[in-house]
Amino acid sequence: MLRETRFITDNSSLRQLAQDLGGERIIALDTEFLTERYFYPRLCLVQIGTPKVLATVDPLACEDLSPLAELLADPTVLLLHAGAQDLTILRRRLGYLPSKVFDTQIAAAFLGFGHSISYSRLVESCCGVKLSRSRAYTDWAQRPLADDQLKYALDDVRYLMRVYEHLSKSLLKQGRLGWVEEECSLARNLALNDPDPREQWRRLSGVRGARRRQLLVLRELVAWREEEARRRDRPRQHIVPDRVLREISQSTPRSVSELKNMRGLHPREHKRSGMAIIAAVEAGLAAPDSSLPAPRRRLYLKNDPAVGVVASLADTYMKTRARELGLAPQLLANRKDLELIVRMMAENGGRPLEEGTSSQGNPEVRLLDGWRREVAGEDVMRLLAGCIALRVKISSNRVDLVVEDEKNS
Repeated sequence: MLRETRFITDNSSLRQLAQDLGGERIIALDTEFLTERYFYPRLCLVQIGTPKVLATVDPLACEDLSPLAELLADPTVLLLHAGAQDLTILRRRLGYLPSKVFDTQIAAAFLGFGHSISYSRLVESCCGVKLSRSRAYTDWAQRPLADDQLKYALDDVRYLMRVYEHLSKSLLKQGRLGWVEEECSLARNLALNDPDPREQWRRLSGVRGARRRQLLVLRELVAWREEEARRRDRPRQHIVPDRVLREISQSTPRSVSELKNMRGLHPREHKRSGMAIIAAVEAGLAAPDSSLPAPRRRLYLKNDPAVGVVASLADTYMKTRARELGLAPQLLANRKDLELIVRMMAENGGRPLEEGTSSQGNPEVRLLDGWRREVAGEDVMRLLAGCIALRVKISSNRVDLVVEDEKNS
C-alpha cells in the first residue's frame, strides 16, 4: 500500500501530523544528528513511519516539538533500530520518553542475526530489499536537504514496520518476546538520565595504580570539564584532553603560572579556564579523607592466572549454549562477566551464587539474573562447581562439544 509522504517544516504542520496520527498503536521513528562539534548530539531530522504515513520533521525549523511528545504518548509503542542514542536525544529535546520501546536490533540478536546487525542487512533479510547507504555521511544540519537525502532518511522508517512484524512472529513462536521486551526496557531506562559528572572520572583509562588522593583530584577535574563541556556544548576532548587531566592530577599545580608549564593544554584554554582548573585541583587536595573515592571491592584470586583458564572453559560452554539457542553470545555475557563469576564463586566457597547477588555489593553481572540465569547462568555455575562436564567428540566430518550433566546420569 502506498503511504502518504509529508515533509514537516513548520509548527502548524507538525501539530496537524500529531493530530492525524493520534491513536496509532505503533510508530516507527529514526533521527539524524551530528556529534562531531557538540557535547550533546545536535538533532537535525526526525523520521516517522506508520502504516499510512511517512514523514520527516525538521527540528531546525520547528521550534516547538511538543506535538511529538503527544504523538508518542502511552500506550504507543516506539519502534526503533539501534535506538540508544535516538532515545537519549528524544528525552533531551522532548523531556519525555514513552514507556514502551521496541528495538529491532536488540530483537534480531535473539533470533540468530548477530549482536549488532545493521538496519540495511536486516531489511534485506526480512524484506528482500537492498537499501542504498550512499548518504550515510551526510551533513544533516545543512539546508536545504536534497530529494535523495530525504528519501534516504525516510528509508530508515519505511521498512521498519515490516521488519518488526517479521521479528515479532518469530519471537512469539519461540517464546522470546518477553526477553526482548525486558532488554528494550533496560535500554529505554538507560536513556532516562544524564551521567553524573562526579562519576565520569571512572571512564578514563590509564588511572590504574593511581593514589586515592590523585583520584580525588582527577574526579574534581573531570567533573569541572563535564560541566564546562555541557555549558559550552562542545566535545569533552575539545575542552581539555583526558591525558592532560591525568597529568594535572599527578603534578597538582597550585597556581596558574605552574599550570602554564603543562604540555597539551592549549594557551587559549589556559587563559580561559586556568583559575577554574586550579580551583578543581585545590578542591581535590582539600577534601576530607571521607570523600575519597572508595577503592574497588577486593576480588578473590585477583592475580591467579587459573581464573582466565577457567573463564575460557565457561566461555566455551556459554557460546555452545548460545549457538543451541540461536542467540548472539554477547547477549548472555562477556569474558569479564565470566571472570567475575569465577572469582565470586571462589569467595562463596565454590558454591553457585544466588539470584540478586549482583545487587549485594558485588559487580553487576547480567548472567546471574532474569532470563539469562534461566537459560545459561545456572548451568555455567554448575559447570564451575563440577556438576557439568564438557567432552570433545571428533568424527570424520564434524567436531562436537558434548555436555555431560550429572543430574542426567
